[in-house]
Amino acid sequence: MRKRRGIMETLITAHTGADGRPDNSLEFVEYALGCGADTLEVDVRRLPGGNGSETLAIGHDQVGAQAPRLAEVLRMTAARPGVNINCDLKEPGLEAAVCRLAEEAGLSGRLILSGTVDAAAPALGAEVYLNMEEYVPDLYLSYREKPDFELEAAEKIIAVCQKAGIRTVNIYQGLVTRRLAETLGRAGVGLSVWTVNEAWELKWFLSLGVRNITTRRPALALCLREGREP
Repeated sequence: MRKRRGIMETLITAHTGADGRPDNSLEFVEYALGCGADTLEVDVRRLPGGNGSETLAIGHDQVGAQAPRLAEVLRMTAARPGVNINCDLKEPGLEAAVCRLAEEAGLSGRLILSGTVDAAAPALGAEVYLNMEEYVPDLYLSYREKPDFELEAAEKIIAVCQKAGIRTVNIYQGLVTRRLAETLGRAGVGLSVWTVNEAWELKWFLSLGVRNITTRRPALALCLREGREP
């Protein structure tokens, strides 16, 4: 969250492809850097057969030779002070390489990692939004079937966060209840929710005071955060 006039305010992250731009494209990156969002999100993978940081590119399911390189995206972000970048890791073992590239780009303190993040792996210079499904088995299967499963899930993820010094849990918005948010909050763990696109959903999460909302409609979310109707 950020402070505005002394009040903690929910952060708005522009999900890749926001407001009609192509997913994981430089066109999206340029738009997100200028739209007023606090953070932009991109998906990160290695090029097939690559093992160096120069082979990191942005893409969800697969990346090819034409995919934008992460290093270029980080340099673009570094040139826009005040905007953070959330790298959503789509395969394991990328933490160190992404952190190294961000440091080289001058993004100290502005990098967020989510996705397949190992809570025990050092993420130097990065904040972590820890994806709940990575640490709670059968999260999506059990959530609506098992009574009080949200509290069991909260207990498990709180333990992981406290051991690793992580302050924020990243979770699909359809699984969030007020009780879950309050349980995490009492333990000092904030919520980042994805992907919230409808006005009524955005309003509810803003009223709940979650730490971050990731959305494909950042222009709408920013408008609602300011208390204005679109």
